[in-house]
Amino acid sequence: MNLGRIRWLLAGTQFLLLVDTSIINVVVPSVTQELGFDSTGQSWIANAYLIAFGGVLLLSGRVADILGRRRVFRLGLITLALGSALAAVAAGPVSLVAGRALQGVGAALAAAASFALVLTVFDGEARQRALGLLAAMAGAGGAAGTVLGGLLTQSWGWRSTFWVSVIAALVLLALAHRVLAGIPDRRVHSPIDLPGALLLMGGQVLLAFGLLSLSSTVKLANLAALALAVGLLIAFAIWQQRGPAPLIPPDVWRNAGLMKANLLACLGQIVLFPMFFIVNLYLQQVLGFGPFESGLALLPLCAVVIATASQVPRLIAWLGLRCAMTSGFIIVGIGLGWLSALGAQGSFIGDVLGPTLIVGVGLPIVSITTGILAGTHSVQGREGLTSGLLNTAQQFGAVIGIAAFVGLASYHSTSLSMLDTDARTALTGGYSLALMVASIISMLAAVVAIIRRWDGIPETA
Repeated sequence: MNLGRIRWLLAGTQFLLLVDTSIINVVVPSVTQELGFDSTGQSWIANAYLIAFGGVLLLSGRVADILGRRRVFRLGLITLALGSALAAVAAGPVSLVAGRALQGVGAALAAAASFALVLTVFDGEARQRALGLLAAMAGAGGAAGTVLGGLLTQSWGWRSTFWVSVIAALVLLALAHRVLAGIPDRRVHSPIDLPGALLLMGGQVLLAFGLLSLSSTVKLANLAALALAVGLLIAFAIWQQRGPAPLIPPDVWRNAGLMKANLLACLGQIVLFPMFFIVNLYLQQVLGFGPFESGLALLPLCAVVIATASQVPRLIAWLGLRCAMTSGFIIVGIGLGWLSALGAQGSFIGDVLGPTLIVGVGLPIVSITTGILAGTHSVQGREGLTSGLLNTAQQFGAVIGIAAFVGLASYHSTSLSMLDTDARTALTGGYSLALMVASIISMLAAVVAIIRRWDGIPETA
C-alpha cells in the first residue's frame, strides 16, 4: 500500500471537485444565452449542484461506512462523470439542471468517501500532511476552475468544461482501481436508516432551496420551503431518538469534540465562501474586470493557500491544535476586516490584493485544523459518518453565508441608492458591510476555538 499515491489520488479528487464548483461561475452567461434560461432559472445552473451535493452528503458518509469506502468512492466518480456528460450534451434547461444535480450527487459520494479514506488510512502526522495536501489542492482547484473555465469557454465553448470533468473523473477512476486496491474495505454491518435519510435529505434540500433563493428575492414559496424544511428536520431529530437504527447514533450527538469541529467548520465556510463571491462581484461590477481577469486576480490568494497548507502541520506542532485553530480564525478575521475597507474608486493592488493574501494564510489553517479535530473524535467504523457530518457542516455554512451576506450587501446597497448615492458607491458600501460582519463572526469563532471546555483537544494533535 503506497501512502503517497493514495494521498495524491485523494488530493486529485479534491482538486476536481473544487474545479467543478468554481468553473460554473464563468460559464453561466454562455449557458444562459445558448439554452435560453430566464433570469430566475439561470441561478439553478449553480444551485442544482449545491442543493444535490448538500442534500446527500451525510447519507453518503453513512453509506460509505456500510458499503465500503473504496466502493462508494468509485461510485461517486462514475456518477460525477455521468452527470458531467449529461450536462455536456444538454439540449435545454431541464437536461442541463438534471446533469448538474447528478454531478452534485457524485461529488457528495466522492467527497464523503475521500475524507473517510483519509481518516481510515492515515494517522498522526501523516493525516496532517494528507489534510494539508487536500487543502492545498482545494485552493488550486478553486483558482484553476475560474481560469480554466474562461479559457475553455472562450476557445471551445462552454460544453468543453463539462467534457473535461468527464475525462478527469474517468482518469481518477482508473487510478483508484490500482491505488486503492491494497486498502482493506471494512464495512459496518448495519441497516441504512431509510426513513431518517429521507427526512434529512428532504429537510436539507428544502433548506438549501429556501436560503439560496432568499439571497435574491423573498417569495411565499421560499418561506414555505423554509417552514417545511424546519418541520422535516425536527421530525428527523425525533426519529433519531426513536428509530431502531438511526442515521446519527445518539452517542454521536454527545461527542462534544466532534460537534465543536462541525460548528467551527460551518462558521469557517459561513465567512470564507461568500468572501470569494463578493470579491468577484466587486472586481467585475465596481472595478470593471471581466470574468477571466477576476479569476486571474484571485490566483495570488490561491498560491498563498497552497504554500501555507504545507506548513500547517509545523504550526500545529509548535502551537498545539487549539491555538493553531484559533490563530487561523483570527488571521481570517483580520483579512476580512481589512478587505471591508473597499473603495468605490479603489484598485486591485490597493484594496484587494493585500487583504486577500492575509485571508489566504488563514484559510488552510482553519480548514486543516477543523478536519483534524473531527478526525481526533472519530470512532472506528464511523469514519464515513464523521466525513459526512463535517462536509455537511461546511456545505451548509457556505449556503447560509451566501444567502446571508449577499442578501445583507444587496439590502444595504439598495438603502444607499435610495439616498441618491451613485451606483458604484452603493454597491461598494453593501460589500463592505457584509465583509465587516464576516470579520466579526470569524473573531467570534476564534473565541469558540480557544475555549478548552468540551473539546478534548490534546496540545499536539
